[in-house]
Amino acid sequence: MKETILDSPTVFSKDDILRVINNLPLAVAVIDADRKLVLANKMAGMFVKKEENLLVGPVVGAAFGCIHHKDAPEGCGFGKECLKCKLRITVNDTLENERGHFMVETPMTFNSIGRRHLRITTQPLKLQKGKAVLLSIEDVTQAKKYEHAKIEKEKLTVVVRTAGAICHEINQPLMAILGFSELLIDDICHGQVQKENIKEIKDQAERLAEITNKLMAITQYKTKKYLHSEILDLDAASSFVAVPPNPEKGKNDEK
Repeated sequence: MKETILDSPTVFSKDDILRVINNLPLAVAVIDADRKLVLANKMAGMFVKKEENLLVGPVVGAAFGCIHHKDAPEGCGFGKECLKCKLRITVNDTLENERGHFMVETPMTFNSIGRRHLRITTQPLKLQKGKAVLLSIEDVTQAKKYEHAKIEKEKLTVVVRTAGAICHEINQPLMAILGFSELLIDDICHGQVQKENIKEIKDQAERLAEITNKLMAITQYKTKKYLHSEILDLDAASSFVAVPPNPEKGKNDEK
């Protein structure tokens, strides 16, 4: 939570503040020491689909139409959800400690407009009747949806490239296995068995096992060019190190 500190806030009249905030492109409101809205600009009214004069008077949650403002019999600000509300926490801290907060992000659900993602900024004020908070609200819901869609697209790209790498890597030993299997079938039909072909099938099967081991040991995202696109570079992305064949084992197998 970013914050700024004002040593001695200037004392403003409501008319002075209203003239300024009505020209701002954000929803802006002024909240007094009792957590009530004492001023709201046109954008604040447009944000919650209310006339700005109807916002003035109630406490913040009730004024904006937070769905939880009636949760507790004591009123807005006392419900279970209110205790976790970043808007409430931020406004209270600014009132009590005269400390501003900059671009605090939080989700919030309203009766009139549903669930929105907000970016709020507060600054301490001194009105002629005492402490207050200047609150600005930026609705970043669409930006968050775009950001989420972008992340999902990036995830899909990774999946597609990984799938391409798997197909590319596995197809090669599979083609070899199929080819040598056909040769064996032909040989068997003629009453012959070729040791070399059987060994090649075994080697390609072991290569398939090595590919799956590499897939399970991926530790980073590395790609390589393939045709007109890119695929995961399995060797560079995996921490798996293949054990070289044991020449002694090969001699024993021949005996």
